Amino acid sequence: MQDSFGAAFGRLIKRKRAETKTTQGQLACALYPNLDAEEAEKRKGDISKLETGKVANPATTTIKRLSDALGITDEEIDALQHRAQMSPKDQLENISALTRDQLELLASRFEIETPHTLSEGQLQQLLTQKAKEYRSYRTIIENIDPRIEATHNLKAAAQHAAEKLDFDEVETLLSRVAEVEAEIFSSTQEARAQNALLRNRPDQAFQIFTAAAESFRDIDVDQMAIRRNSYFKDLYNHGLRYGGTGLPRAIEIIRPAIDALQNTQNQRDWAAYTQNLANALVDQGIRTDGPDGTALLAEAVTAYRDALTVRTKVDHPVDWATTTQNLATALQEQGIRTDGPDGTALLAEAVTAYRDALTVLTKVDHPVYWAGTTQNLAAVLRNQGTRTDGPDGTALLAEAVTAYRDALTVLTKVDHPVHWAGTTQNLAAVLRNQGSRTDGPDGTALLAEAVTAYRDALTVRTKVDHPVQWATTTQNLATALSNQGIRTDGPDGTALLAEAVTAFRDALTVRTKADHPVDWATTMKNLALAEEAIADHDATDAPLPHLHEALSHVEDALTVLDPEHTSYDHASATRTRDRILAEIAALDG
Repeated sequence: MQDSFGAAFGRLIKRKRAETKTTQGQLACALYPNLDAEEAEKRKGDISKLETGKVANPATTTIKRLSDALGITDEEIDALQHRAQMSPKDQLENISALTRDQLELLASRFEIETPHTLSEGQLQQLLTQKAKEYRSYRTIIENIDPRIEATHNLKAAAQHAAEKLDFDEVETLLSRVAEVEAEIFSSTQEARAQNALLRNRPDQAFQIFTAAAESFRDIDVDQMAIRRNSYFKDLYNHGLRYGGTGLPRAIEIIRPAIDALQNTQNQRDWAAYTQNLANALVDQGIRTDGPDGTALLAEAVTAYRDALTVRTKVDHPVDWATTTQNLATALQEQGIRTDGPDGTALLAEAVTAYRDALTVLTKVDHPVYWAGTTQNLAAVLRNQGTRTDGPDGTALLAEAVTAYRDALTVLTKVDHPVHWAGTTQNLAAVLRNQGSRTDGPDGTALLAEAVTAYRDALTVRTKVDHPVQWATTTQNLATALSNQGIRTDGPDGTALLAEAVTAFRDALTVRTKADHPVDWATTMKNLALAEEAIADHDATDAPLPHLHEALSHVEDALTVLDPEHTSYDHASATRTRDRILAEIAALDG
């Protein structure tokens, strides 16, 4: 599948011919100057063969005559020849030098669907990530241990021991043979599984990983569990990055490891694996709508509580505090999903868990962890505040603001610029909540303060140094600008909304469908909401174009937010789409 010079030259001919509005017949006349025009016209099929890459190595004369006719420079030909000589491995190391066609061809190697729908920049970003994964994959292959000869020696020694009727020695040697063969088998399987992940096939990788881990079950159960936990991380990270079935498969692969260690002496690993399971359940629960998502979160809470039976405050205080904090996060997600008093109770339980964790993660002994947990506490206080009416809700939001400001006494811009930026962004979010529920100038001032805080965070979270975080903050800034625009009358309001649309589009330059599909879809849905807000604004004279833009964006989002893997977000986007369709129908009617 390496891109030949002839194929690349053919695409260049086709592009240049389109630019110069030259027909194939006219180009045939240039290629065959010794023929009259009528005879040359009959040879235009030769041009077609060149354009489709059927001529792998065009003659030097052909290249010269066509280049002269189409204005193709020597530099362009040299570049084509250089790129044609690059192997796929070399191409992965020189992604910025590849043509659009080469990028698409390389993407097809990784079985990326519809690469032609991605921009050149998106393809470059996607392939840059794949190049990192490929390098790790190559390392795995290179490290497959050539231990075949060692097994032959062990088997020969076992035969010698058998001849002496030394059956204990035979058993020792053959058990070592079994271990070495299992290690060789698992190394090969791991390379195969990474191959599958490179090609975005998590289900296939799961099957191969499972076989690799199970090869150790009868030899060393702890080793089987260790490998399942290692493979869990590969599937988990793939699921977070690319969506699909990675997270469910990660959950599935870790369960037997936990079961195997349940009643063994290795309780510390059992607790660590149980926490890993809980983390994946939380992530999958967040992406899953309805009762299924709630059930996943409930199972995560149970798993965290199970881990805490080993990770006790007395014996493992820091591990206990970490797991307690993770439990609080799961309770918080449950609370967000649960209406009424039950949801309020879950959020209150999350607050208690965070405060418990802070009894170990103190500002004096663990200042950075204290600050992180304090801002997590602020987040749940914010959630309590946003769902609580009246003065009680206002007080909770104020408490959240205080907690964020407390965290910033440790997470300073000078000492911890990245964490400072993250906490400043979270502070901005609470200020936005306060502003949204506060009438008049005070509310407007709070929203303006939120916008300022987001912009402050962006002084550290730059696109160059922290592209993913920059995109997140830029999207949140866009949301705050949208809130301002909705409550601001006249042209000033639509100007703020337009600024929000621009910020959402900026975020999408990093939150691409290829690299961050779920985040991309979320931003597309928010962009749709901003366009809908412009359509509904009192200063908008022509709402329909904005509604159609909004509809297009939310439908794009739904190409990723599927009901199986992201059912919660899928349901929300579907409601948004249906509402926009109803607005369009009302205006058209």
